[in-house]
Amino acid sequence: MLTRLSITNLAILENVDVTFKDGFTVLTGGTGAGKSLVIDSLSLLLGARASSELIRSGEEKAVIRGYFHVDSSRLSALLSKLEIPFVNNDILIERTISKTKNTIKANGVNLSLADLSRIAKHLADIHNQFDFAKILNPENYLDIIDGFSYDAAMRYKEEYIALLSAYKDAKGTYESLLAQKAKVEASKDFYLFQLKELDDANIQENEEAEIAAEIALLRNYDHVYSLFQNADSIIREDFLDRLYELNKVLAKLASYQPQYQEVQSRIDERYFELDDIFTTLKKDFKNLDYDPERLNYLEQRSSDISALKRKYRKTIPELIAYRNELHALLGEDHSLDDAIEEKRQQMLSLRHQTYVKATELTALRKTLAKNIEREIKRNLEDLLLAADFKVVFKDTKEDDSDTLFGSQGIDEVDFLVETNVGEGLKSLSKVVSGGEASRIMLAFKVIFVKANKIATVIFDEIDTGLSGEAASAVARKIKEVSLSSQVIAITHMPQVAALSDHHILIRKEVSGGRTSTKIRELSLEEKIHEVAYLISGGKVTEKQLEYAKEIILSPDNN
Repeated sequence: MLTRLSITNLAILENVDVTFKDGFTVLTGGTGAGKSLVIDSLSLLLGARASSELIRSGEEKAVIRGYFHVDSSRLSALLSKLEIPFVNNDILIERTISKTKNTIKANGVNLSLADLSRIAKHLADIHNQFDFAKILNPENYLDIIDGFSYDAAMRYKEEYIALLSAYKDAKGTYESLLAQKAKVEASKDFYLFQLKELDDANIQENEEAEIAAEIALLRNYDHVYSLFQNADSIIREDFLDRLYELNKVLAKLASYQPQYQEVQSRIDERYFELDDIFTTLKKDFKNLDYDPERLNYLEQRSSDISALKRKYRKTIPELIAYRNELHALLGEDHSLDDAIEEKRQQMLSLRHQTYVKATELTALRKTLAKNIEREIKRNLEDLLLAADFKVVFKDTKEDDSDTLFGSQGIDEVDFLVETNVGEGLKSLSKVVSGGEASRIMLAFKVIFVKANKIATVIFDEIDTGLSGEAASAVARKIKEVSLSSQVIAITHMPQVAALSDHHILIRKEVSGGRTSTKIRELSLEEKIHEVAYLISGGKVTEKQLEYAKEIILSPDNN
């Protein structure tokens, strides 16, 4: 429940601090006194967007604080996930609105507007006279039904969405394979020609570099041969023999002078390394040969590879990869038809699973709809609206069309109502007047609050346009809600105010050339006078005071 509301510098709400209690609280006051600003403040605490235009003239910022006490395991789990402390079921929501930066805090921890909205669902629900627009729009009907068993509906929805996503992915892959097959069939001869050409070319990964090196050797054979000859004559000299002799001398020297052991060891290593190099060079000298036919072949091979690269506009690695791709596409070891059939079966299986899960969601909704119909009819009777009410589901059958699957399942629903006997059931969105819609919406709100165990419900002038017995019926229904939830209602109706457990007056004052709002809870005597004022709409008479006292103290109202 909301235990306290503190508002600083929000328009004419200069410095307001009001305590709220359990049960049924009404707020009354003259036009322009600031009642709507109180609702705006509560809306801001529950996730509404803020505007710097709300800041009181001449001030730099506005601050709204709401103190809530809510015993909810779901809220506790959410706050734990958001790393927000939650001690003794108390939570303080604070919003600061400035001209440069707005901040939101929950128990001192900064959070986003989206996270505030998630938290707000567990704190309170605001209902106003414009909410009936929701029940006049069929696009909202599935959300309204699901809201009566939110957790169960969300489990089904999440499973349905996951299956639908998997089905769409499988269908996309299947259609891609079909397109691939069609492309292959349409260009099979061309692909076969390309594959033969690339297979015949038999290009290897490093071949181009190896060919270039060998061509460079053969084209410069005379120079290479001459250099080899020079190298060979050097090797044939006694260079290694002299190094070997030096190594032996140093070995003897090291036996007398240990400091030369390292030098001797290093020369020993170099000797064997050079010996290996000279052996390799001698082998290369021996194998060196000029082959003009080999040069012609290599030059032609290089030209052929370059031509393939230009033709296909690919590098050597890309040509090899493309050749392998063609083999996979056309080769005997690969069956595109098998892959298509496998993906088709997977797609159909996922589609059927999606449909089955959607029908499970439909079954839940139909069960909820029966309960909603029964409770709506009972509530409408209490609200003096003898209306018949039905939730109608459009028949759906599994077919090949994907238009069957929507983001909310496969259901299309309509709310039908008969407000005048004999007129027949008609779509709620087309036949309901404003006064009737407000009572129907209240009937929905009553069962919604009970189903979701909402701690605090705020009614903003939902009795507008009602009078007499209809207003009294609405007052009794709001009082009924307050038996299980804290109710805060802004009203102009004496019938509603009379049934309250607590009465708060909002009035506007002008002091020092500035307007501000004062809020205070009324005593019983003050409440009687305020209800009499609401009855009279102006000057209060003794008769109106007596009537106000009578309806406030009536046993039926307590």
